[in-house]
Amino acid sequence: MNYNSPFGNYRNPDIVNAPTLRAVSSYFNKATIYLTSVDYAEVLKSLPKDTFVYLDPPYDRGSSASYFTGYSTGGFTRDDQVRLRESCDSLTRRGIKFMLSNSATDFIMEQYSAYNITTIRARRSINPTYGKYREVDEVVIRNYE
Repeated sequence: MNYNSPFGNYRNPDIVNAPTLRAVSSYFNKATIYLTSVDYAEVLKSLPKDTFVYLDPPYDRGSSASYFTGYSTGGFTRDDQVRLRESCDSLTRRGIKFMLSNSATDFIMEQYSAYNITTIRARRSINPTYGKYREVDEVVIRNYE
């Protein structure tokens, strides 16, 4: 199994916003954090009402074969995208706020048409050419204003 986990040996890494990274690390070291390996839908079902959820699924490929989808065995299909939207519908019915990011495909726009959708431009590197980027449309979807 191969996962999208880059590695490297950096002598002087360029860490953007190091104070924030240290603050988050400090919080994680003090907080009560639970790790689990169950399906995301099971985790979402067990959340209390005052929870805020950020979801960053494998993005919808649209018509392009250039998007990476190998985060899990079998990839993340359009049926999986629909199941995720159904989980978001359940969160909304339960009064739980969520924010989700995805690619700005017609399919995703249709799936989440009942929600607040903001389109943003994002820079993506063009591998394997270091330093070359292209801009793509992505969406941030929320069930709140």
